[in-house]
Amino acid sequence: MALSLQTVLNFTETPFKLKLLSGRQGIKKNVSWVCYAEDKETIEFIRGNELAITLGVNFERSKDNLGIHSENEMFEYLKEFVDEFIKHDATGLVINTGKYIKEVPQKLIEYCDEKGFPLFSMPWEIHTIDLMQEVGNMIANDNLNTKSIEKYFYKAIFEKKDFDPLQIKNTVFRDAKQFMIVLVELKKELFNDDMMKIKRYVEYNFCSHLNIKQNEYACLIHNHKIIFILQDSGFYEIQEIFNTAKADKFFKDSAVSISDSTNSVEGLSEIYPHAEAALEINANPDKINFYDDLGLYKILIDVKNPEVLRSFYKEKLGKLDEFDAAKKEDFLQTLTLYLKTGGNILKVSDLNNAHRNTIIYRLNKMQELLNLDFTDGETRTELQVTLYIKNLLKF
Repeated sequence: MALSLQTVLNFTETPFKLKLLSGRQGIKKNVSWVCYAEDKETIEFIRGNELAITLGVNFERSKDNLGIHSENEMFEYLKEFVDEFIKHDATGLVINTGKYIKEVPQKLIEYCDEKGFPLFSMPWEIHTIDLMQEVGNMIANDNLNTKSIEKYFYKAIFEKKDFDPLQIKNTVFRDAKQFMIVLVELKKELFNDDMMKIKRYVEYNFCSHLNIKQNEYACLIHNHKIIFILQDSGFYEIQEIFNTAKADKFFKDSAVSISDSTNSVEGLSEIYPHAEAALEINANPDKINFYDDLGLYKILIDVKNPEVLRSFYKEKLGKLDEFDAAKKEDFLQTLTLYLKTGGNILKVSDLNNAHRNTIIYRLNKMQELLNLDFTDGETRTELQVTLYIKNLLKF
């Protein structure tokens, strides 16, 4: 959870006499740091999401310190600054007015409004170093708090033996009555699989577009998944994450899943595999994949010893491994459709795009090899469960 520009403004607007001139539509952007800039050539070194401050010193110097400038010349100079900041994903710009820049040009205000780029003015009597120190301290404290919460929930989910549930009293989640987990799939090709870049993008870009209060969720990244822990949330928050992913240039093709809920932080380690299973079994990027829609998989997921499931699969369908990969896949596809259609050979033939005799041959061959009667109801049930196990364990 990064600090938003709106939060920074809330705490600095009065003591530092900050005035938001334009670009209010970008006020929800997150702030990574605060920087001072007078030379537009150095802006390329910022990492993105910085709140920038300028005095306009170089503008004054460029006119040989005459102090005589037209408003249009000032606009063109500052517009180049703004364009560079936008190009390098800065969050906003504060102009310290009164000495080098007497007043922010109206054309610049309108331009920043058009671009959705937050533009602020701050009077000369306020020292820029004081604002930079205040904002820097806010960001540093927020980063420390965020890392603490991330570490807390990481332990709750993945390192339960080292987890102290009482530490929740030190977080904004202390009064939570319910928790849920939402997962967003991270494609390995994103950012060339540079997890630091992914984390920065998620924290300062993706999350800044979520219309969810920052104290209502925690976010961390693990095993190529964005993990959102929601407290006391409903469908709105889930839908908001899904819609934001679909609108994102990187995550629009990623699957999104939701776990069931737990009424304690200790239960997060139990429901995380449920969200993971919903993501991996369904993996449909066009809808929210709910754990509650998994049917029989819900029972299989909670079998604590996966060897039990592997043994059951081997007992029922293990002999099909004698075939080569292509032939085995054809036989399993035929069996899947046979069970799905209630044993209707003609439907299986049509869905499998194979001749009726081919389907009958495959079914007879499997019955012989497996020593099973596919017309028996109990056998069909066991085979259906076996196919569920295959999908779950990725055989």
